[in-house]
Amino acid sequence: MPLLAGQLGVEFFDEKLNSLCMAWLVDHVYTIQEAATNNLMKLVQKFGTEWAQNTIVPKVLVMANDPNYLHRMTTLFCINALSEACGQEITTKQMLPIVLKMAGDQVANVRLNVAKSLQKIGPILDTNALQGEVKPVLQKLGQDEDMDVKYFAQEAISVLALA
Repeated sequence: MPLLAGQLGVEFFDEKLNSLCMAWLVDHVYTIQEAATNNLMKLVQKFGTEWAQNTIVPKVLVMANDPNYLHRMTTLFCINALSEACGQEITTKQMLPIVLKMAGDQVANVRLNVAKSLQKIGPILDTNALQGEVKPVLQKLGQDEDMDVKYFAQEAISVLALA
């Protein structure tokens, strides 16, 4: 898909293929979701961060409010993949607030993946964001009632050296 999109150009992709790629993110088959996430990362590398910020990132972030928890988790997986390609500014300003908000999700599996996402995107963030925003959320998740959420939050605190 990224190769084809690169050959056809950004306008053609946005008009004809963008909605298809976004639909793949919520496919019932996990491997299709995973492939779609990887495609988005490659498309950002091909079309650039400004395109991602205006076209892809807003659509991904909307899924954070989806009633289906699997779609909310897909948002986190996309953020994990897109953060490196998008860089510090977009990750900090657009993606991080959504991840932090999702830390209060009612589904433990989403909260667990929030901790994993914070660990993944942590190295991209600046020290102020890590200390001021990420650390308090991970500390709160470290006190979660779910043992797995606690474990991954504490692991993220350790890996990011936030203790």
